[in-house]
Amino acid sequence: MARALTTACALLCSCAAQAEVTSAQLIQATTRYDHAILGDALEWGGLRLTGPSGTVEVTLPQSRVFEDVTARVADLDGDGTTEVLVVETDIARGASLAVYDIAGRVTATPFIGRTHRWLAPLGVGDLDGDGLPEIAYVDRPHLARELVIVQFRGDRLTEIARINGLTNHRIGDKTITGGIRNCGQGNEAILASADWSKVMAVRLEGRNLHARPLGKYSPGAINQALACKL
Repeated sequence: MARALTTACALLCSCAAQAEVTSAQLIQATTRYDHAILGDALEWGGLRLTGPSGTVEVTLPQSRVFEDVTARVADLDGDGTTEVLVVETDIARGASLAVYDIAGRVTATPFIGRTHRWLAPLGVGDLDGDGLPEIAYVDRPHLARELVIVQFRGDRLTEIARINGLTNHRIGDKTITGGIRNCGQGNEAILASADWSKVMAVRLEGRNLHARPLGKYSPGAINQALACKL
């Protein structure tokens, strides 16, 4: 029995390693979606994924685009292998947060529900102190302005907390503001207040988010906060 369990574990580890992504790139620039939320008319129709087993390219159907500034490679569930996190948008139903591995699309949050509605990823980190990562993003940073925390467990993204009054993107900006920092007392999200007047730090305690101001907003202040100087 012990030998069988060892063999099963080895097979699972081998499959996980084969699904791991070591690098990812948005490809196939397209103008088929007219949102231009990131400052120009170009979005992306494909995703190039590279892992130990080689490189594959994902091509989206004509009804979808990747509406993002980059494809983020990270261990999203704490299993020791990396996946890719990217904004995938349905032209009629708006954005979702999608997870890919070398085999393709694994899961995603629901599409927001209508065209020209977007979300902005903030970062990945252990926000509740349980040793496993969470994913933070802002739902409709120009409208709803809600920070959302989800967990990727068992090939599924599950929302665990949400708080309003926060943002990380202005219409037309080519970058996303903020991220996740650890200044020695656990990870916390750094972003802006909804009116861009303050730098905000947000902690997750249980299933509740608590936001506090760190000072007046400026791009430099955000950088200071991420460097634990604010």
